[in-house]
Amino acid sequence: MSNGGKKHGIFITSGIIVLIILAFAGYRYRGLIRFKVLSILHSFDDLPEFIEEDKPEMPPGAWNLARTNTPMNDDMTEAEREQLKLLGSLGYLSGYEEIPVEMGVVVYDTARAYPGYNVSISGHTPDVFLMDMNGEIVHSWFNSEIALFNLWPDAQDLGRGSDCWRRAHLAANGDLTVVILNGGIVRLDKDSNLLWVSECIGAHHDIDIDDSGNVYTLGRDVHINERYSTDKCIAEDYICVLDSLGNKIRWISTYDVLANSSYAPVLRRMENSGDVLHCNAIKYITPDMLPEDYTGPLRPGTVLLSHRAVDLVCAVDLEEETVYWAESDFWRAQHEPTVLPDGTLLIFDNQGRQKKSTVLQFDPSTREVLWSYTGDEEHPFYSRVIGSCHRLPNGNTLIIESTMGRAFEVTAEGDIVWEFYNPHRAGDNNELIATLFDVVRVPEESVESWLSQ
Repeated sequence: MSNGGKKHGIFITSGIIVLIILAFAGYRYRGLIRFKVLSILHSFDDLPEFIEEDKPEMPPGAWNLARTNTPMNDDMTEAEREQLKLLGSLGYLSGYEEIPVEMGVVVYDTARAYPGYNVSISGHTPDVFLMDMNGEIVHSWFNSEIALFNLWPDAQDLGRGSDCWRRAHLAANGDLTVVILNGGIVRLDKDSNLLWVSECIGAHHDIDIDDSGNVYTLGRDVHINERYSTDKCIAEDYICVLDSLGNKIRWISTYDVLANSSYAPVLRRMENSGDVLHCNAIKYITPDMLPEDYTGPLRPGTVLLSHRAVDLVCAVDLEEETVYWAESDFWRAQHEPTVLPDGTLLIFDNQGRQKKSTVLQFDPSTREVLWSYTGDEEHPFYSRVIGSCHRLPNGNTLIIESTMGRAFEVTAEGDIVWEFYNPHRAGDNNELIATLFDVVRVPEESVESWLSQ
């Protein structure tokens, strides 16, 4: 064999050895590699984000820069006013004093606000607290055993370390079912004793429970889905259905239900890798949610989903595993679609208007916006990510401006009749406010039986 042939053979052999070593290393450290991939994918997460050079040192949990109450001068130009707003939002106007952001309940119109208690989830600590209309905490749920990696060891491959409690569902007896962000679902009794831990790993964003006790949540898996790409990882979301004890009974790809439907063309809007759909809400439609004479497109026994990355709200038939209704032309980066008693939808539109959020009531039958709330100069309203909204029995709407740590109740005319700012603050000048993931108003009589025990 010539010297050239020998060199060529040595080169091929060396290449094969290198490939074997790389393959072994890739398999041996697949968890770490997957974790690093997720650190990139989590740039899409529904958590507060900052430009790197303006990023303050953050305490554990979920925090954002608080909105200031800095007054505007009538003689300022529009450019000067915008610059002052920007500086205020970055915390640069605090000087040596605390930023003058209000804390606790600052508005309470007892005649017009809907009475009850508020189930509240704050980013400052992994717990849920129940407060009255004056902002006083009357009960809380916390269990030190609930730690992400302790309960779900495999979660290290599914998300960054975080013990945030993202969403919760309160039962009539005081039991609380909780989404542990990127972990799973747990249920606590009223005294915070751990009742069960779910099999669903990678749970995120939302939870709902039907009349039989089945739990509906969202799961996630980061992998190469060859139907989508043969060489790029995606964060694929799943509809996860659990029984009343947390055992997994259904696991359905949200990508598949869209691909199997007449709405498949919307998949063209997806990015070519990463968190391509970003499902952030799941609501089970019960028969009693729709009017008896309802003729609209929604069906009982199905689920409503929200896909932030493609601005899509859709309804999924779980038996046929397909999307049967969808809409995407009226909102941007939306959250929290819920079915109202008349068959219309209430939706939190995060970015539908320039730097303004909107809560809107949408009729899926006629494609009309029937009501909306946007805020004004005196009461600005914007949550770029997260956010929630709930229609109350008296017709008012409870709105959670999550990244500003604010919850407020408005009448149909847009009057604010109850307003709460998260009192949990951090930073040298209190410039950080803990994210409010959700606030849910519950009637007084629904908690009195167990709260007094």
